[in-house]
Amino acid sequence: MHTSKLSSVRTRESHPLLRVVFASFAGSMIEWYDFTVFSASSALVFNKLFFTRFDPTIGLMLSLLTYAVGYLARPLGGVLFGHFGDRVGRKPVLIVAFLMMGGATVLMGVLPTYTQVGVAAPVALALLRVAQGLAIGGEYGGAALLVSESCPPNRRGLYSSSALIGLSAGTMLGTSVFGAFRLLPQPAFMSWGWRMPFLLSIVLVVIGLWIRLRVDETPAFKRIETTRQVHRLPIAQVFAHDMKRVLLICGARSGETMQYNIVAVFALRYATQYHGVRATVYLSAMSLSALLSIVVLPLAGALSDKVGRRPVGRLAGVAAVLFGAAFVPLVSTGAAVWVTLGVVLMLGVSTGIGNALPSAYFPELFDPRVRYTAVSLGYQMGTVVGGLTPALATLLFMYFGVDAIAAYITLAGLLVLGCFAALPETLDAKAPSVAGSR
Repeated sequence: MHTSKLSSVRTRESHPLLRVVFASFAGSMIEWYDFTVFSASSALVFNKLFFTRFDPTIGLMLSLLTYAVGYLARPLGGVLFGHFGDRVGRKPVLIVAFLMMGGATVLMGVLPTYTQVGVAAPVALALLRVAQGLAIGGEYGGAALLVSESCPPNRRGLYSSSALIGLSAGTMLGTSVFGAFRLLPQPAFMSWGWRMPFLLSIVLVVIGLWIRLRVDETPAFKRIETTRQVHRLPIAQVFAHDMKRVLLICGARSGETMQYNIVAVFALRYATQYHGVRATVYLSAMSLSALLSIVVLPLAGALSDKVGRRPVGRLAGVAAVLFGAAFVPLVSTGAAVWVTLGVVLMLGVSTGIGNALPSAYFPELFDPRVRYTAVSLGYQMGTVVGGLTPALATLLFMYFGVDAIAAYITLAGLLVLGCFAALPETLDAKAPSVAGSR
């Protein structure tokens, strides 16, 4: 009887944590669905509909720079949402970021094109992209903290991976939906088919909002509120005490996002235009990669709970270097099987291992009172170079050829390896101390 009651209590106690894990997963999935649909459209659609006045190459560059604008806005979003996340709570800030992201995406689906309203069309597209960037800049830090501050320390790596499993699931859903509409006849796709993945986002927004409204504030922030230890200006504390770790996080994420954007944006156009790979084949490879990473992420997160964060970080760095060096030669074959292998190794395995760490590891590096700001700033600063990568890679390819792309993606892997190696261990069993109160 006693055992039965104890089991019942444990089951009831586990429900709020499972709800938090699912809320983190679902919110991230929906936001990355939105982001992925925009990424694919940047490579295949926007230069033809929003920058038609320009030479095709210039139009492509402007489309990719519009893509980059969202990344440039992300550190600002990280600081802005992080400030309020450290002062008023994780939950309300996450809901605002979620609604901003979803609203911007739905509006993209109804934008008039350049032939309809002229220069107002690309301007509106860029402004909505800024809104997306601000929102996703605040999303990741909150989604990571929502779980990492609510789960048992010895399972933090496993449970916290849900935030970036959502990234993989959103990428898979986004590429699958976009790929399905890409099968339409070209006139239909360019007329209305490209809009549908954006408009369908409204269904996901309603579901995600309902889920996130049902979760509680994190225990860590409740303790801060109870003791009245909230900092007036968290960013000032971060600059004074935490910039070395913020910059190392920035470096690790820069390398990862550089590689991601080479694979997901630049190489999509490179493979289809120069090697005759069908866009649906490449998008299917991305979907398969996302599916694989959904398995890799929790396994690598659970491994970090056993052996430590740094060893898994170094493993991610080694994978980034080796698979990065192999990627361009594989894609340059033009053969569907080798192209798929290259994409899967990069986005499924290398990115999967690397993305298992940030949601548990990065919050452990900082004081809870500035954690939202510090994690968001470091993580989102690291995405800026990644966001510029498709445009930079296009220029490198134009002037130096594909060998420059191979060097670029390999150097990005070395950056991942070096920064993870320089960060301290935070797993309680292996670290003499972890970030606590100052």
